[in-house]
Amino acid sequence: MTHTADQKSALRIAIGERLARMSAKDKEAESRSLCRRILEVLPTVPVNICAYVPLKDEVDIRPLIKEILKRGHQLFLPCFEGKLVFRQALDLAVLTPGKFKIPEPSSSAPLLELSDEAIVLVPGRAFTKEGHRLGRGNGGYDIWIHAKRAASPGTQFFGICYDCQVVHDLPTEEHDERVDQLIT
Repeated sequence: MTHTADQKSALRIAIGERLARMSAKDKEAESRSLCRRILEVLPTVPVNICAYVPLKDEVDIRPLIKEILKRGHQLFLPCFEGKLVFRQALDLAVLTPGKFKIPEPSSSAPLLELSDEAIVLVPGRAFTKEGHRLGRGNGGYDIWIHAKRAASPGTQFFGICYDCQVVHDLPTEEHDERVDQLIT
């Protein structure tokens, strides 16, 4: 393992410990607050929005997802099909567990093309205020964000996290992609 990889691993563990110390009540309150903040930055006209179904220690944006659908936005969720892609979701109730047991839209659902402009809500383990992001370590989001930026320069990427996931500095490598704005 490289020195940077060791630093990233240590930071993932430290953030995991911070998240474990948060009470369920605090996570719920912070998630609700975050959902309101995100709604404030979304356009009022329908657009393509890429979101995520939260894992147990990620910001719970499910109420936001329901509101996105209610407001007529096109919602796309991640699917792992050998690589990260985003497919349209019309109803959270019909998602099925994918390769990593995370609920995903059907493989027959419309695909968000790389050239399609979108607003992307990006989860992560840690972020800096400058937009540096530490993911879970498989590089899926970094590869997708890089390709998406090249094909659709107007796409906006928002990092979504709890306050305790914001750090002053984090180890980065050449392939690591930044987000345009952080919402905590």
